[in-house]
Amino acid sequence: MSDDLVTVATLNTPTEASLVRNLLDAEGIPVFLSDTEAVGMAWYLGNALGGIKVQVAESDVERAFEVLDDHEPVTITEEDWKIAEGFEGESKDEKDEWGDDEEEHNLDVLEVESTSEIDAMVNRAYKSAFLGVLFFPLQFYSLALLTKILMGSYDLNSEQRKKMTIGYILCSVMLIFLFLVFVESSP
Repeated sequence: MSDDLVTVATLNTPTEASLVRNLLDAEGIPVFLSDTEAVGMAWYLGNALGGIKVQVAESDVERAFEVLDDHEPVTITEEDWKIAEGFEGESKDEKDEWGDDEEEHNLDVLEVESTSEIDAMVNRAYKSAFLGVLFFPLQFYSLALLTKILMGSYDLNSEQRKKMTIGYILCSVMLIFLFLVFVESSP
């Protein structure tokens, strides 16, 4: 019995490859997926890598092809996606679920999105302040983000204010330290 792997299918996305793997696993055929992580993390490399390869042992190739040939591919149209997402076919009752004013719902969604953007910006500034201890130029990036948040008149919660304060203190200490080192080393 040979341990060589043979490619029985090449797919474009990790989801498709997982579905094929599950189908073959259900039939008792061990499966190996090649390049799944690379294509999943850098989708634009999918064509260069030749897609995700579904591979089976050489002894299982015939059975794998039989299983794949017997399986009908499922075609999902754009209309199927719209229906699944609720874009079309909503009844009046389903639309009223959001309340009388659809704009009010849209404003709530925008508020949540902007809050998460602010939170992400505060977290980036906070983390880059700590990483700036090891890699100094990140202090400038952190200081710029912290200043942008401070000047932007955002409504910050206590955790975000705490991170901002710690970030500013760390950036200030590092900049003062580096200034003193620079002054000491200059003639």
